[in-house]
Amino acid sequence: MSGELVFANVVDRRIWDAQAERGATGIYLSGAPGRGHPFAVYRAWKVPRGLVAEEIRFIGPSGRTIHAWGPEARQMAGSMDLTVETDVFDEVFFDETGTHVVSFIIDGEIVGELEIPVYVQEAPAKLPKEIEDGLKKSDVVWVGVEGQSEPTTAPAWFAYKNGRVLVLSQREPGSEEQTVPGLPGATEVVLVTRRKGRDTSLDELRASVRMLEGAEWEEAAKVLVDRRRSRVGPPDESLNRWRGSCDIAELTPIVPA
Repeated sequence: MSGELVFANVVDRRIWDAQAERGATGIYLSGAPGRGHPFAVYRAWKVPRGLVAEEIRFIGPSGRTIHAWGPEARQMAGSMDLTVETDVFDEVFFDETGTHVVSFIIDGEIVGELEIPVYVQEAPAKLPKEIEDGLKKSDVVWVGVEGQSEPTTAPAWFAYKNGRVLVLSQREPGSEEQTVPGLPGATEVVLVTRRKGRDTSLDELRASVRMLEGAEWEEAAKVLVDRRRSRVGPPDESLNRWRGSCDIAELTPIVPA
């Protein structure tokens, strides 16, 4: 055996800051699928002195590798002493929730494993005041698909309700309604709010994406049709047209804790 994993833990960074390695095990997402809030991975090793290759793998409930880190070269203090390592992860994307297995690997050998829960954290019903003010004072937000080095954002009219931004997107580009690039299909977008009548951006942040269907689509459409400033004709005409041609995305801004 390459060594012994004496203790390990995976702790949300906010909990880590208060309780360190003894904090409750777990990772939190703003939406599923989505990026995890920053979390710390703590390891206490007893491994023979020398340079080793360390790896960490996150295995989802489906058995797939969700994220792999390493191999990274690490200097071990020896079998009679503890080598303590802590790394913070802030850009890990999870497309599964539930119990994951974290494998801790030294020189290609799994030395220890830890089960961790991955939760979706309920989003607040209200956003920080400065962000809410930007959304309430503007008729347009700029939306761009994540995953590009410099996302190209496009303007979109929207409705804001209970901490979420509702955006309508026509499936086939045309003159009737806006089409937001990347919707559906994106799990996260860049969201930019602007002050009404100003050119400078108020906030730029990521938002998780959930496409609405059924009763949720209908409820959101009623909110959006009331918000549609350039609507022609009664609300029911727009709703009937949207039902066959438009998607509605619920964007939940990811606000640092």
